Amino acid sequence: MDYIFYEQSGKLLAAQVMEHKEHHLHVKGTGSSLQKVKVKDVLLQGALPLSPAASITAQIEVLHGDVDLNLVWECAPDEVFDFTFLAREYFGETASLIEQATMWQALQSAPIYFAKKGKGQFLKQPLEQIQVALAAVAKKEERLKQQSVWVEAMVAGQCPAEILTARDAILRKQNANDMTYKAVQQAADQLNLSIPQALLHAGAFKNAFDLHRSVFLAEHYPQGVVANLPMPHLNVDDLPLNEAVEAFSIDDSFTTEIDDAFSVVHLGEQKYRIGVHIAAPSLAVSRDDSTDKHAASRMSTMYTPGEKITMLPDDWVACFSLDEGTVKPVVSIYVTLDATAEQAFSAIESKVERIKVAANLRHDVPQMQLSSDDLSGGRIDFPHAAELKVLWQGAQRLSAGRDAMRGRPENNNRADFSFLVNAHEVPLTGDEPVEITQRPRGSPVDKIVSEWMIFANVQWATLLSELKVPALFRTQSNMGARTSTHAQAHFAMGVPAYMWSTSPLRRYADWFNQMQLLAAIEHGVTAPMSAPFKAREMDILTRMSTFDEKYKAYGEQQNKMEKYWCLKWVAQRLDANDFLDTQAIVVKEGVLRLKEIPLYIPCPTLPTEVPMQTMVGVRLSKVDEVNLSVDLTLNHHFTSEQVD
Repeated sequence: MDYIFYEQSGKLLAAQVMEHKEHHLHVKGTGSSLQKVKVKDVLLQGALPLSPAASITAQIEVLHGDVDLNLVWECAPDEVFDFTFLAREYFGETASLIEQATMWQALQSAPIYFAKKGKGQFLKQPLEQIQVALAAVAKKEERLKQQSVWVEAMVAGQCPAEILTARDAILRKQNANDMTYKAVQQAADQLNLSIPQALLHAGAFKNAFDLHRSVFLAEHYPQGVVANLPMPHLNVDDLPLNEAVEAFSIDDSFTTEIDDAFSVVHLGEQKYRIGVHIAAPSLAVSRDDSTDKHAASRMSTMYTPGEKITMLPDDWVACFSLDEGTVKPVVSIYVTLDATAEQAFSAIESKVERIKVAANLRHDVPQMQLSSDDLSGGRIDFPHAAELKVLWQGAQRLSAGRDAMRGRPENNNRADFSFLVNAHEVPLTGDEPVEITQRPRGSPVDKIVSEWMIFANVQWATLLSELKVPALFRTQSNMGARTSTHAQAHFAMGVPAYMWSTSPLRRYADWFNQMQLLAAIEHGVTAPMSAPFKAREMDILTRMSTFDEKYKAYGEQQNKMEKYWCLKWVAQRLDANDFLDTQAIVVKEGVLRLKEIPLYIPCPTLPTEVPMQTMVGVRLSKVDEVNLSVDLTLNHHFTSEQVD
C-alpha cells in the first residue's frame, strides 16, 4: 500500500494514500475520516505493508529510541543536508521508508545537535555549542531532581533549609522562576493548599500566628521592620517659647507616640484661650529627604493586638513626642471660648512655637473615668480638672454644631474593644493569654479629645483650601469616604472641610499635610508658591493613592489579627470536651457577634424571623487559626433575649 509521511505542528504523521490529485492527496491517518494533504508538504512517500497509521508511528518511536545521536552527528556533513541522505549514512544505503522517517524524527527532536534549515533540511550544530547545551541540560535535570526532593520533603511535613532561607522571597513571589518557589508551588498543588499554608505544613512557620504575621511583613515590609534614620537636626531655640502655656495630653497607657496636647488659659469672667498643640516633626524634614521617603514608604504606624510597627523609629519619635516634662516644638491652633455667648468661638489663630508639656494624662486609669456630671461641675479631684471642664464645655458646643450641620445626632452606641495580650516574649509567639474588654464609645474624655482634634483638622483644612495649597483632604458623600487633593464637605462628620493633621508621628497623611501647613502659616497668601508640594503635581496623586492602599491593607491586617486573637480567646476557654457555650448577638441576617468579644461568625441555620439585636445561645468548637474560622451551632439551652 502507498503511504506518505508529512509534518504537522512539528510532528511526523503517517497516512495511507486513498486518492491522488494534481496538487493534493486524500489520505487516511489515525482517524476514520479522510484528510487532505498538499503534495508539496509530503516528506516521504512509498509502499508499506498494509498497517494502521498508528502502528507505523509506534514502530518509528521504538526505532527512534535506539538512535545514537552522537554517531548521527559524526555521520552528518558540515554543510546543509537532506535527512534522507543521513538516513542512508546511518542505516545503510538500503534504508527503509520507516528508517528514513525515523531519521527525520531524530533530527527534528534534537535541536541541541541539529538546526532545521527548511523542509527536510538540517545543519549540524558546532561541537562547542553542543557541549554547552548538554551541560545546561544536565544542570537543569539536576535542578529538577533537587526540586523533586524538596517537594517530597514538604509534602511529608519537612522544610528543607533552602526553602526556609528563601521563605520570605517566596511569599513575595520575588522570583517565580526560582526552583525554591517552583518546589513550594508543586508541594502546595499536591497538598491542595495555598503557598503560605504549604509552608506552614512543612514547618517553615512556627504556628498560624507566625504565618499570618510573616505573610503580611513579606509584602509590606520587605526590608524588615527595623529602620535606621539620621537623627533630626533642628535648632528649636529659634522658635518662640509660649511661657503662658502648660500643656497636657490625653492618651491611653500604651501610647508612646504622643502627637497632641491641650492648654487652657483663663482670660477672665467665662472666657478662655484654648490651645490644641500638635507635634511638629515636619520642621526637621524636607520633601524627599531620607526621612520623608521612609515615612512615605510606610505611610502609617501599623497596630495589631500586642504589637505595633512604627512609621518612624522610636529614637526619632522621641525628639518630637509631647512627653511629660519636656519642651517641644509644635503647631498650635488657638481659639477663644466665651461660655456665655451664642457664638462661642472667636479669635482663631495658628502658630509654630515651643511649649512646655506639663503632664501626660491616661484616660484608661481609674481616676480618669469621668462622667459628664463630673465634667459639668461635680468632682474636682482629678488631674487638670479645671481645664478639662472648659474643654468639655467647648466639646459639647462643637458636637452640637456638627449635629446641626449633619441634621442628626452622632451615633455612639457602638462598643470599642481593647485587646490585652500578656506577652512574655518579644516578638509575640501567638500563644500568649489574651483578655478582651469592652469599652463604650464616646465617653466624655473620648469626646473631649475627638471634638478638639476634629476642630483643628477642620480649621487647618479650611486654611489650606482658602490659600489654594494642595493637601490630602478627607471627604465624604453618598459615594462614601475618600482622600482628595481638594477640600469638600464631610457629611458624616458634619463639617465643610476636613483633613488629617493631628497625628503626624504615626500617619503619613498628617505628616504630608503638616509640611503644607507650615508653609501656609509662615507665608500666608504666597504659600502656594513656597509649599513643598505644588498644585496639580502628579506626585501628590501618587502619594495619595499609595496612602489609601497602604492604609486599607493595614486595616485589613489589623482586623485579621484581631480575629486571630478572638479565636485564641475562644480556644483558651474551651472545656474538656473542646466546647464553649456562650452567647451571641444577631447583627445581621445569618451573622452573629459574640457578646463578650468582637468575633463575627456566619450562622446559616439562624431562622430569618429572629430580630436584629437578639441574644442567642451558641456552642463553639473546632477553632481553625489558619483559616480564621470556628464551628458554631445554636444552643437552645439558652433563652433568647433582646439586647438593649
